[in-house]
Amino acid sequence: MPRHPFCKFTLGLALLAAVSLCLPLAAREHTFTYEGPSHARTVSVAGSFNGWSRDANPMQRNGNVWTTTLELADGVHYYKFVVNGDQWMNDPASMREFEEADGHGGVNSAVLIGVDGRDFPEAKPNHINTEAMAHDPSTDAVAFGQGRVMLTLRTQAGDAERVFAQAIGPDGKPLARTAMHVTSTRLGFDYFQSALRVTGADEALHYRFVLNDGRADATFDDAGQAFTASSMSDFETPAWAREAVWYQIFPERFRNGDPSNDPGQGDDGKVLLPWTSDWWVTHTKHGEVAGDHNFYTGHGNVWRRRYGGDIQGVQEKLPYLRSLGVNAIYFNPVFEGESMHKYDASDFRHIDDNFGVRGDLPVPGEGNDPEDWKWSASDRVFLEFMQEARKQGFRVVIDGVFNHVGTDHFAFQNVLKNGRRSQYADWFYITDWGNPGNWGKPDTVGRPGGIQYNAWDGPNGALPAFAKDPRLGLAPGPRQHIFDITRRWMDPNGDGDPSDGIDGWRLDVPGDIPHPFWRDWRELVKSINPDAYITGEVWSFAHPWLEGDQFDAVMNYQFAMPTLDFFADRRTADPPSRFLQRLTRVATTYAPQVAFVNQNLFNSHDTDRMASMFVNPDRNYDQGNRLQDGADDYSRRAPNKNEWQRIRQALVCQMTFKGAPMTYYGDEAGMWGPDDPSDRMPMIWPDLEPYKGQQERFNHDVFRYYQRMIAMRQALRPLRDGLFRPVFADDSKGIAAYSRDSEAGSVMVVFNRSPSARTVTLPIATERGIGRLVDVADRNNVELTFADNAPDARPILTLRPTARQILVADGEVTLEIKPYGYAVLADPAIVGR
Repeated sequence: MPRHPFCKFTLGLALLAAVSLCLPLAAREHTFTYEGPSHARTVSVAGSFNGWSRDANPMQRNGNVWTTTLELADGVHYYKFVVNGDQWMNDPASMREFEEADGHGGVNSAVLIGVDGRDFPEAKPNHINTEAMAHDPSTDAVAFGQGRVMLTLRTQAGDAERVFAQAIGPDGKPLARTAMHVTSTRLGFDYFQSALRVTGADEALHYRFVLNDGRADATFDDAGQAFTASSMSDFETPAWAREAVWYQIFPERFRNGDPSNDPGQGDDGKVLLPWTSDWWVTHTKHGEVAGDHNFYTGHGNVWRRRYGGDIQGVQEKLPYLRSLGVNAIYFNPVFEGESMHKYDASDFRHIDDNFGVRGDLPVPGEGNDPEDWKWSASDRVFLEFMQEARKQGFRVVIDGVFNHVGTDHFAFQNVLKNGRRSQYADWFYITDWGNPGNWGKPDTVGRPGGIQYNAWDGPNGALPAFAKDPRLGLAPGPRQHIFDITRRWMDPNGDGDPSDGIDGWRLDVPGDIPHPFWRDWRELVKSINPDAYITGEVWSFAHPWLEGDQFDAVMNYQFAMPTLDFFADRRTADPPSRFLQRLTRVATTYAPQVAFVNQNLFNSHDTDRMASMFVNPDRNYDQGNRLQDGADDYSRRAPNKNEWQRIRQALVCQMTFKGAPMTYYGDEAGMWGPDDPSDRMPMIWPDLEPYKGQQERFNHDVFRYYQRMIAMRQALRPLRDGLFRPVFADDSKGIAAYSRDSEAGSVMVVFNRSPSARTVTLPIATERGIGRLVDVADRNNVELTFADNAPDARPILTLRPTARQILVADGEVTLEIKPYGYAVLADPAIVGR
């Protein structure tokens, strides 16, 4: 969807202390108090503990004083008061030493809950401070599928040299143990994490912690008894989504597979352009209006363009996507709509006829009763595509734009025609019904005397918003309609077998619809297909939606921000220590089953392209990148050699981080460009070259790199199910390293963010203290093959017999990293296992 506001804040060391929903360690009641003006109608508290939600925690009024009491975990929490739904106010009682910049020239208020570990005396050698230790099985033992439980233990910072989680059998005898590692240090505490697997038949994990510091040993348990935690998680996310490598497709700009369904020249002001035409040129011979002022504004040539992308084109290029290695597709909207982006749906019941069979809509005799709905020819094109995609090993999710529609939507048109008499009159926010004599007169809509309404893009805008309901989330009419179309696309033939339907939904601007709707809607989705995937477009941290009762995941913009601040920025780039702090928060802030399936992206249809972010560094994410909004200093050039090398670093991070990587169409082909609309240029295809203009050719080197990095991820299981652990940071040398640890083994990822070669020595956890590793990211060590000609085959990465092995001695490995280089170190035995 186009831009929308979100609360932005700085993610430094202090803010890391607000990771209370993942590393809670005790919860305490805290009362927020706001003394506001008499005209305040509503006040709520929004903060790091509720995903900065405006409505999750309303406050109660007593005169001019508003209060609410919440349970908050130990740590620093950031917040503001939201007055009347849109005024963000600071708290005069804020703890100023912890306040952080909010990204808008102000600060976020802060409160410290619980003990401040900095008040303890300095840690002593050969001694363990048991008073500083804390572990609560109800919050610090998190089951996340397959019988695994993630454990967190708090100790005084620098106090314990080694910590182990020790499983205990039903008979009280010790079983397997695993080393724990520090994932964060904050407010004088170290937080150790690891995972244990349940081995008993009672589906419970019994465990204690064993600590060592020099000559001192200690056992931490529950008053002499083993801690006990259930191995059953409160909710599950689809297992297939952990294995997913996502590819986002903007249908109108991906591939024109059937020219017969192309928009007609001049239809409703549309201009059909050749696929390979120069984006930056005004094409008067094709009907565009001359003059630079008509490109974005004036006549708005760029918004009227069509290129003919369709579902047939996507199906034609499924083998291309298989050769890339992706196995999951996210479609931007495919339902009937007038715009090229389709976020202005005119009919959720049908696939857009320019994506299928032109002219097959409207379908005669249809009403709002699902019993009357027919399958259009375009619908059948999409359903046939779904079957072929499944044969080739793809999962497919589509965009659910349930907050608003376009002005051509059948229900809204009925309201404009019939006014208050319309059966859909309560579906929308009508602010003025106007003169009944003007109902049915299009030229009066939005004007005095005509019908006026609220829209997502402003009063009387292009995207009329569905009416909301405090109890149901959406008003009953649109709520039921969305439920009906959900069933339609998830189980098209209605036989109870969802294998002929989509695999899930990406939800547009979900924060604009109250939570009760999403809770009920999730129940519906999971009742149709328990394995369906639900992901939301939430740009901030999204805890209120990710507690098991609404979404499985989000488009993880919170991964993009710290990653690009480290790899893309130059003058303002984060140092390695801050980079790891921010990544740790992203990796640990949600329950593991959520973190493993989040869509880790750099860019999308709502941002400038990732390659251009490296050409235009030192900007806040998704800021100063729209040429039509005055970004005159934004460069349109291609990345240079140095920038491509640093882009490769970022891709290594994306493919090795916790969560599922997602590529925006064309990034793997080397496309670049500023924000909307120029992030939506037609895809570059080798068989259509030569192209005219800046995007001249498909970049085979970039494609092969994506291909190899995706295959590397699929060859190393810890990259798909391992916990994240920061290992090493050297700000003076630009070195950052982290590990992904699972039962299959560990993978160490190392980056050199400096322009000079660096020699680095890193700690490596091995049982014998000696071993060998291989750099799986080094193309000289690996090769790609297709295992067979099966229709769902993907590239497979294997080690060459000549792969250079690196010696591990005394628990350390020393290696040289090239300028802007990287290494992905793994035991050769786990590659492809």
